[in-house]
Amino acid sequence: MLEDAGKEDIILNREKQILDYIKQNPYISQQELAEKVGVSRPAVANYIKKLIQNGEIKGRAYILNDRKNITCIGGANIDRKARSKEPIQLGSSNPVKTEESLGGVARNVAENLVRLGCDTSVVTFVGQDKEGDWILNSSQKLGMDISHSVTIPNHRTGTYTALIDETGEMVVSMADMDIYDQVTSNLLENSWNHIASSKAIFMDTNIHATSLQFIIEKCHSAQIPLYVDPVSSIKAQKLPNDLSGIDTLMPNQEEAELLSGVKINDNNDCIEASKKIRERGVNNVIITLGGEGIYYSSKHKSNWLKPPQTNVVDVTGAGDAFAASLIYGMEQGQSLEEASKFGLAGASLTLQVKSSVSPFINDKELQNMTKEF
Repeated sequence: MLEDAGKEDIILNREKQILDYIKQNPYISQQELAEKVGVSRPAVANYIKKLIQNGEIKGRAYILNDRKNITCIGGANIDRKARSKEPIQLGSSNPVKTEESLGGVARNVAENLVRLGCDTSVVTFVGQDKEGDWILNSSQKLGMDISHSVTIPNHRTGTYTALIDETGEMVVSMADMDIYDQVTSNLLENSWNHIASSKAIFMDTNIHATSLQFIIEKCHSAQIPLYVDPVSSIKAQKLPNDLSGIDTLMPNQEEAELLSGVKINDNNDCIEASKKIRERGVNNVIITLGGEGIYYSSKHKSNWLKPPQTNVVDVTGAGDAFAASLIYGMEQGQSLEEASKFGLAGASLTLQVKSSVSPFINDKELQNMTKEF
């Protein structure tokens, strides 16, 4: 009996503590309450539920959205690479070394973010096959939240097949992404409450055009920073004309030309293309120019940045690392320029390895590399 009384006293004391903190700050988050009281966040939720039932709390103003995680929406595929051992001869048989790994733009960005220490979730779509199981199981083991990823029966998991020449440059790539045509806005709406809890969202353009527009409009309404990689000039065409919900768009030169209607032949063209894209509602535009670096443009500042000198082993995944590292910097409060330097550093680390995501990417490496700028 004495032990039960002791437990009840502890519970009452915690309830009082929580109530006092809420009185001091009606917008305090559950996570902050958990840290102050010394219990888990689910325990705080239970205490608050009881306080509401007892009439101690009449409203829910105290709950502030704990936007701590970053959600990545889009492609998670199987990457298949064939690396040529000699200069490629078109129309002939070429000796290659083949390998298979996890890939997909959204998944790669998510893995980079996890390696940078971010709480990250992936909303992606896979088939009911061994490839889909591999993606989901491996992503979960890496530390990604996959609870809102969807398995679509009777469809194959997406695959990306690339032919890499002896210098590490991609010659041609082939994408089997029909599964993403099944991604309706209704599927995303089912997960919107989870997505909306994010402090930032990354999205690629693999999913259907109506789904892209749905996320852009939702982010605009909820004022959630949205980062978008157009992926390819073909897929960039799926973006709506009004891009007001996008905070930062990261096209390469070809994609920027399509989105702006400006042929980029020199620096002035790059400036004009960025201006045209921002006129469609985007806050920040970053045009990636391969070995030439990037051109970033915002309302307040624009500039070119050269990449650090890099021994290129494989270009696959460099753009995904750029996006993740830039998002990481931006969400830590860095300026667009400083975050862009992080992006170039992340891309450089990935260019130096054969894998689509560098195992060496972390905050310390990014900090060290940006000192070279």
